[in-house]
Amino acid sequence: MEIAYLDTSALVKRYHKEEYSDIIDEIFEKYVISISELTIVELTSALRKKVDEKEIRQKEMFRVLTKFYEDLTDFIVLKFDSEVISNAVDLVIRYRLKTLDSLQLAFAIKLKDYDPLFVSFDRKLINSAKSEGFKVLEI
Repeated sequence: MEIAYLDTSALVKRYHKEEYSDIIDEIFEKYVISISELTIVELTSALRKKVDEKEIRQKEMFRVLTKFYEDLTDFIVLKFDSEVISNAVDLVIRYRLKTLDSLQLAFAIKLKDYDPLFVSFDRKLINSAKSEGFKVLEI
């Protein structure tokens, strides 16, 4: 089975129904999912923001987080290391990416030998991933 690397903008659509959630659900059926440790924190933050903006209730946030943590056992979770940091610095300079976006792409680079599908809903990050030779989800 092929690997798909999802950044937070993509993964959140799995746990909070919104535009393109159906596409993410299809990716979950067809690919082994990979995320970074960073995504764990970012997803929690995104859900917290949805509570603060009254899109969801706190009880729903905890239900979703429980489901997410159960699902983590099925994901490839990439760990921080010095190579990720070094690559992220290079990506900031090369593509003018924001900190977290450069880290997401740097994590994905760890999977380059497996030719993963890079999934994001951030246009600048998608274009940077393309420049790095990744297959990307085109929406």
